[in-house]
Amino acid sequence: MLQNLAEWLLDLSDSANTFSQLTAAASDNFELWFLSNGGYINPAIEITSSTSDGTFLRVDGDEGLLPGAEIISCPHKLTISWPSIRKHHLNNVSSTMKPHVATRLFLMKQYILRERSPWWPYIKIIPQPYQNDAFNTPLYYNASEMAWIRGTNLEYARQVREDAWRKEYDDAMQETFRNNFTTEHGQIWTWELYLWAATIMTSRSFPGPALLNRDNGDKSSVSTSDNRSPAIMPGLDLLNHNPSAQVAWLWDLNSCTIKTDEIICPGSQAWNNYGPKSNAELIMGYGFSLPNNQADHFSIAFSPALSAYIRSVKALRSAMGSKAEHEGDANSGVENEDLTMKNGQPLESVDITETEEPAEKEIHWVSTLKSDYEFSPCFLADFAIAVENHRERVKVDNSPPGNGNFWDSPLSRNKLHVICAVFMILQKGQAAIKKHDEDLPQCPQNVRQIDAARYRRSQLQILETVLSSLGGKLKSYVGFDMSSDTKSIRIIRLEHTLINSPQRMLKDFRNVLKAGMSSRDPRRIRQRGGTDFAFTVWLCGLWASQGMQNDQQGMSHADAEIEPRFLLWLQFLSKEYPENAEIKQANGNTETDNHAMDGTEWFDPIRNKEAEGDLSLVIASYLDAIRLAVAKHPQSLYNDPKITANRLQWCLNIVRLEGVWYPKLQEDGQEEEDEWMLFLDFNGTERKENHSP
Repeated sequence: MLQNLAEWLLDLSDSANTFSQLTAAASDNFELWFLSNGGYINPAIEITSSTSDGTFLRVDGDEGLLPGAEIISCPHKLTISWPSIRKHHLNNVSSTMKPHVATRLFLMKQYILRERSPWWPYIKIIPQPYQNDAFNTPLYYNASEMAWIRGTNLEYARQVREDAWRKEYDDAMQETFRNNFTTEHGQIWTWELYLWAATIMTSRSFPGPALLNRDNGDKSSVSTSDNRSPAIMPGLDLLNHNPSAQVAWLWDLNSCTIKTDEIICPGSQAWNNYGPKSNAELIMGYGFSLPNNQADHFSIAFSPALSAYIRSVKALRSAMGSKAEHEGDANSGVENEDLTMKNGQPLESVDITETEEPAEKEIHWVSTLKSDYEFSPCFLADFAIAVENHRERVKVDNSPPGNGNFWDSPLSRNKLHVICAVFMILQKGQAAIKKHDEDLPQCPQNVRQIDAARYRRSQLQILETVLSSLGGKLKSYVGFDMSSDTKSIRIIRLEHTLINSPQRMLKDFRNVLKAGMSSRDPRRIRQRGGTDFAFTVWLCGLWASQGMQNDQQGMSHADAEIEPRFLLWLQFLSKEYPENAEIKQANGNTETDNHAMDGTEWFDPIRNKEAEGDLSLVIASYLDAIRLAVAKHPQSLYNDPKITANRLQWCLNIVRLEGVWYPKLQEDGQEEEDEWMLFLDFNGTERKENHSP
C-alpha cells in the first residue's frame, strides 16, 4: 500500500484497473473506449474537429434532435476529480497538498504513463502539452499577442495566475521528491507539463458536487471543500460554449448526462452553456471570446483589508438592525432577516472551472446595457461604507437600516465622494489601457490577437460609457462658470471662496493667501500644494466672521453678513465637531466636552495622508502666514486672539474630513488636474435655509 501522495506519484507503474482497458490497437479510439466503459453518445451525434472549434460534437442525422433528447452521458467512474482520485487511486491516504494541485499531478502522471494510463484514449484527443498552439489562454501568449492586453485587468490576472501556478509547481515538486528534485526528475515532471494540466483543469472541468455522492446519495455528507472540487468528465467537455444554448444537466448515482432543451438541426453543433461569462473569463479560462458579449464587464476589486473592513461594518449594522427590529416588534413571531444576505453580497467574476482557493478580495464590476450601465450589487453601497468619515459613520450606525437605491438618495458628501472616487478609478483604468495604443499594430494578426483585441475594445467601450455618464453627473453638481450664480452651490472650489466670502473677510483672506502662498490665484495655489492651507484659512475666516456678525462690533450688517448656506454649515460643523477643551479655554469657555473631536482616522482611497506632513509643523506654518499678513494689516479680522493653533487644527481637520477629490473630467478638456473641494453638508438642516437671517 502506498504510504503517501509522493510515493504514489513516484510510482509510474500501471494504475489499478478501475474500468475496462482496451487493446493497444484500439487505445486511440476515444469513442470506442468511452462507449465500452458505460458512456453514451446519441446515435445522431458524431465527434468531429476543426481548426477553429477543436474537437466537438455535431448532429449528423436527417432529423436532428428534439427537446429532451440525451446528447451524451459520462459514467462517474470515468471522471477525473480529487474525490475520485483520493478514493480509488490513493487508498484514502490524505495528503498535505491542496486537492487541485494533487489533481493536476494526477493528470501529469496519466500523460507520463501514456498507453499504460486507463485514460490514455481521452488524453489523446485533448490539447497536448509542449505545443504552444495547444491553448489560446494568456499564459501561452507571445509578446505580440500580449501587446493587446497591456494595461488591462487581463494582463494583471495573467501575471497573478502564472505566479501562483509556478509556486504551486515548485512546492509540489519539492514535496513529491522530498527536496531531491533532480535534473532527471525535471525532464519528466516539467513546468510545461504542469501548465498543461492546470490549463486542462480550468478549460475542461466542471463543478461536480453530485458525482461525489454516488455511493450513498446523501448530499448532506459532502464537505465544503469537496463540494467545490472540479471534475473532468470525458465526452461532456467536448461541447463548446454558446450563451444562448438551452441544455439540462442530469445527475444520478452512476452518471452525468447532458440533454438538449431545444431543437438541434442536422449539421449543427451541439452546444453547452457555461453561463454568463465575460470575455475576460472566457479568454482566461478557455482561450476564446464572443462578439457582442452581453456578459462583458469591467472588474473593480477591493483590497483584502478593505473587503474585511466592509464586511465587519455590514455585519455589525446588520446585527444592530436585527436587534432594533426585534425590540420594536417582539411579539411578531417573525424571525429577523440577515440584512447582509438580503442586500446580497458583491458578485465575484470567478470562473466556475477555477480550481485555486478563492481570493480574499471582493471582485465587483460595472457593465453596460446599451447606452446605460450598472454596477454589481452592493458595490456603491459598499464603497460608501469605505469612504465614510467619522460623523457619517456615526450617523449611519444610529439610523435604521434601509435598502434605498444609491442614485435615489439626496446628494451628500459621502455620495459625492463615492462618485468622484469611482470616476477616478475607472479613469485610471482607461488611461492604463490607452497608454499602449501606439504599441499595437493596425489590426490583429491571429486568433489570439482577435480575441484579445475584442476584449480590449469592449473594456474601453464600457469605460467610455460609464465615465461619460458619471462625468455628466459631476458637472451638474459643480459650478465651474464663475460668472453664473454660485450661491446655491454646495460644492466649494477655491474659486468660490474668492467670490462668495463676506466682503470684509474677502480682503483679509486674500492678504493671508498672498502671505502664505505668494499668490491669490487658485490655480497657482493648487499647483504649489496650498489647497489645504487656503481652505483652512478660509474656514477660519468664516468662523471669525460669524462671531463678528453675532457680536456686531461696530460693523454694518452688509459688511459682516454671511450667506445663509455658510451659516447653516457653520452651525452644523459646531454640532458635529465639538471644540476640544483647549479651544474652548482660548475662547473663554472653560467647560469640558466628553465628546471632543478626536480626529478619528478614516479610509480615503484617493487622499494620501502619509504625504501630508507632520500636523504640528503644518499648523505652525499656517499660523506664521496669518501673523505675517496681520503684521502688514493690523485691522484684519484674522488679528483675533481666538484664532489659535488649535482653532486652525480644528479647521484643517474639517477641511480634510468634509471634502472630496474632484476629478479632471476629460483627458483633453479645459479643466485642471484633480482638485480638493469642500462639500457643505447640512445633514438634513437644508429645510431651515429659507428661514435663516
